[in-house]
Amino acid sequence: MKNRRPSTPVVAKTLLATAITALVAPTYAQDLFIEEVIVTAQKRAATVQEISGTVNVVTGESMDRYSAFKFNDLEQLTAGLTLASPNARNNSIAMRGVSLDPEAGASGVVGVYWNDQPVREDVAFSQLYDMERVEVLRGPQGTLQGKTSPGGSINLVTRHADLGEAEGSVELSVSDNDGINAKVSYGGPIVEGVFAARVAAVYDINNSNNVEQYQGFDDPEAEAKSARLSGVWQATDDLNIKLVYQYQDRDTEDPKAMNGSDNLGERPTLSPGDQTSLGDLIDNATMEYDLANLQIDWDIGDLNFASVTGYSESEKVGFTENDRASFVPTEEAVTWQNSNTDQESISQEFRLSSSDNDFYDWMIGIYYQDQDTSTSFISNSVVSPGLDINFSTVGAIPVERTELGIFTFNTFYLNERTKLEVGLRYAEYESFRAADVFYGELLYLPSFLEPIQDVVEGGIKAAFPIEGVSPENQNTEEDTVTGSVGLNWEWTDNTTLYASYNRGYRPSGISINPTPNVAFLPNGEDDLIHDEEVSDSFEAGFKGRYLDGRATLNGAVFYQKYDGYLGFVRGVQVLNDEGEPVDISGGIIYNGDATVWGTEFEGQILLSEHWNAGGGVSYVKGEWDDGAERPCNDREPGEVLGSCDIGGDPISGEPEFTLTANTEYFIPTGSNEWYIRALYKYTDERLNQEASAGISSRAEFDAHHVVNVYAGLRSNDYTWDVNLWAKNLLDSDEVTFEQGHDQYDIAYSGGSYTQTNIQQERIIGVTARYNF
Repeated sequence: MKNRRPSTPVVAKTLLATAITALVAPTYAQDLFIEEVIVTAQKRAATVQEISGTVNVVTGESMDRYSAFKFNDLEQLTAGLTLASPNARNNSIAMRGVSLDPEAGASGVVGVYWNDQPVREDVAFSQLYDMERVEVLRGPQGTLQGKTSPGGSINLVTRHADLGEAEGSVELSVSDNDGINAKVSYGGPIVEGVFAARVAAVYDINNSNNVEQYQGFDDPEAEAKSARLSGVWQATDDLNIKLVYQYQDRDTEDPKAMNGSDNLGERPTLSPGDQTSLGDLIDNATMEYDLANLQIDWDIGDLNFASVTGYSESEKVGFTENDRASFVPTEEAVTWQNSNTDQESISQEFRLSSSDNDFYDWMIGIYYQDQDTSTSFISNSVVSPGLDINFSTVGAIPVERTELGIFTFNTFYLNERTKLEVGLRYAEYESFRAADVFYGELLYLPSFLEPIQDVVEGGIKAAFPIEGVSPENQNTEEDTVTGSVGLNWEWTDNTTLYASYNRGYRPSGISINPTPNVAFLPNGEDDLIHDEEVSDSFEAGFKGRYLDGRATLNGAVFYQKYDGYLGFVRGVQVLNDEGEPVDISGGIIYNGDATVWGTEFEGQILLSEHWNAGGGVSYVKGEWDDGAERPCNDREPGEVLGSCDIGGDPISGEPEFTLTANTEYFIPTGSNEWYIRALYKYTDERLNQEASAGISSRAEFDAHHVVNVYAGLRSNDYTWDVNLWAKNLLDSDEVTFEQGHDQYDIAYSGGSYTQTNIQQERIIGVTARYNF
């Protein structure tokens, strides 16, 4: 693809070198300067200074330097980004102060892409290996990205084969958490300059969350394996075709650590640091997926045609023990739940663009995605404490969604130092969702009730089937227009200033609650419907290179206004016809106006030929506007569903302030180099969203620090590298996640234990790598 001449030097073979908000060790040339950063955030190759917005890049080299074995590890490298896995089934991404509960069912706040094709978040939360880079785009993506997400987007780009040179690597890491991480990659030309191929694979195993089993089970284990095959075909001088296929299989055991004292005096008193599970069974989840990606890049005269075709297929099986502290006394009664989610998606994007024009370059494109998701489950329940009547239910939740987008992005070069960018996107959404629950079978009945088993079972059956979404609410269609405007001005040879406007959008929908208690809501199922969310973001910033190229500093301030921000609350109860509180078990998505503002900075510096440092800081404040309300359990007389004023409250459980810092110092010794590096992350205190409806749980989480250190020896041509490392060196053990008492805990003991996650304990390991 041809590019307009850059306004600053570009090193020809530097492929998307690092800029990360966080702490990527700088790449520098022999005359000691940080090389220019190249990104494709606007679907064209450009320097970071040319982008009218905040873009951070984590290179594959940086992931190797900091032993980033999995997607979650990128959080340590980036300020203002949260990558959370509260359990083995669910994952979530938060950016710029906005987040979404993974079980809410609404569109995500951050779009995720793999080689420019959209993928589910649980696909992204995988092992990292043989990566070219990860691009982090902050703020609404209302023009060029497939998802018009309000918080930003993340694009994982894998390494492709080189048409001119064969190369590869092997790497082995061993750690004291029973961990082994093994990686291998090799690629090169089959026909030089015409066709190349590359293979890569990873195997990873460790002791998962290292929660001890009070019931005497074996230690938990997390295991993952993945392989990737890619090919590059330079069909002509102007036509390049890339194909990538990846498979992954991971299996995670995830016992739940308890915190509290047993009101019945039969179980141990536990604190979060005890990391002990009381459940009779161990939660676990398996995830298998296949990804395929085809990219075509074709220069046609002064135009460029680009195509990205994506296909994904995944299966996720989850097993959950709902009686987390084993309060149900009857051994024959079971309380586990099993779910199976199958997903299939195909996406297609076509783009046609101009380049190298003196005044005006344009891009037009069309995007389409068709995604089908089907979840089936078996759930076992115990009712009537003391009798412990046990029965099963089966359910199905199919969700189908198609999205069509038509977009244009235009760049006007007003003079040699100033350009104006204008983008527009039209999108259509069609979706179908349903949720049905059916009676399964009677699993346990006390012997003295067996003579009236038919009567008891008939009473249970009478509540089924449950239709979670009525036919009139199963299908939705809507459309929207989003866009962007940006002004980029090279103020001096060292500093670029920019200002931008972007619009984000998330479609309307319904909270899926397959429970008969929905009928007690004031407006029934209609109270579960939420409107669309629209957000407008304004950003101004600077990007600079200083000290003769030995330092970079980028900064931005932003203000984002939400019309109908999508909040989520769980633990809500409604009064039934007898005036008794009953659960709306799946939670409720609701709308409310909100405002988010903040500032972000990142920088790097080469302090000497042997010493570099970098860092990033993010401050974000997001609050509900005056007049915003959410469902809650505080009711006025006559109300069956409470409504609480939340104006001025935080809109999410994200920290306001985060900071990252890194440094590396090395000492040459002949043909080798001794080095030491350190990585630091500070996360401010934050709200516990699990406590949003008054569930018995802590209201907020304390601030915490994480320090990683690395020391090693490498050849000065980077052929080999051996290093000893410690993650969470200070063994920080702050609580990072907590859920309130489960239903059986409340029914049998009145509420004794909460379920907690703490910071991953200190891990010490060694890594050896050889490049060839």
